[in-house]
Amino acid sequence: MSRINSEHKKWITHQYFRTYDIADRLTDIARHPLDYLLQLEDLTLDYGVSVFAPSWQKKTMLHRFAERVADEMFATDTEGPYVTKYVIHEPPRFEEKRFLPVDLAMQLYGILDDPFEVPVPDGEIVPAPEVGPNVSKWKDSGKVANACYEYFQYLKLTQPYEDLLSCIGDEVFHVVFQNREVLAGLNDYIAKYVEEVDPAMLDDQPDIACLFASEGKLKRVAIPKWVKRAVFFREYGRCAQCGMDLTNLLDALPQEQFDHIIPLARGGLNDITNIQMLCQKCNNAKSDKAIAPSRRYRRFFS
Repeated sequence: MSRINSEHKKWITHQYFRTYDIADRLTDIARHPLDYLLQLEDLTLDYGVSVFAPSWQKKTMLHRFAERVADEMFATDTEGPYVTKYVIHEPPRFEEKRFLPVDLAMQLYGILDDPFEVPVPDGEIVPAPEVGPNVSKWKDSGKVANACYEYFQYLKLTQPYEDLLSCIGDEVFHVVFQNREVLAGLNDYIAKYVEEVDPAMLDDQPDIACLFASEGKLKRVAIPKWVKRAVFFREYGRCAQCGMDLTNLLDALPQEQFDHIIPLARGGLNDITNIQMLCQKCNNAKSDKAIAPSRRYRRFFS
């Protein structure tokens, strides 16, 4: 069963499954990108960055990062510790069962009915001289972790798992889209790889090669109405830099005043996460420079 339907496209019923854990990880990636080069190389290796090239995808750059981080977390979960639940039988008797967080997440989102049951612990008690004399500890055989990993590898190939990542990606986007600083950091991370792309080398991806104006630079594509509308409401109708009220000027604003945070000339994406709304003065001052976005946001009340 999947909760991906037409109504879900309009509304999000937040389950908050690791939403803020993933948001914290994305914040750290944005601030310390060099620490994550190896962990995220599958997003960029061998021109993998080309998935970010198409303009104005609704599966945004932020969705892809969030799904990548969630997937990594679920993979790590296969090594334990596992989630313990107790099943009550008649007459009153408790049976202990263990499950993987990924299955419990799919139950939470209404995607999966029957979770995989983690096998009973397998191992032995061994001496632990590093702890102290006459001290023992439990040493796992690895069989349980292997069984969990094999199950997870199978699960990754299924549509329910894709649906789960999609739900998580939507929720993380809903929270992090407010944070222009994190958006700028993640877009800058990708831009460094876009700048290295030579479209002449994309013989096997002609539909991607045609998106580039030149080496390392994507073509400028008109910003669609849905992007402008979303950014306008995120900024509360005000310039993201100086706070000027633009609510009465929206229809008169030229397209350029919806600004690429990381300029196209510097490898920036045509992606909603790379757009901010500026007044004419701030936009002219920024030009094609990559300037740190403002940390100032409009309060909900004063």
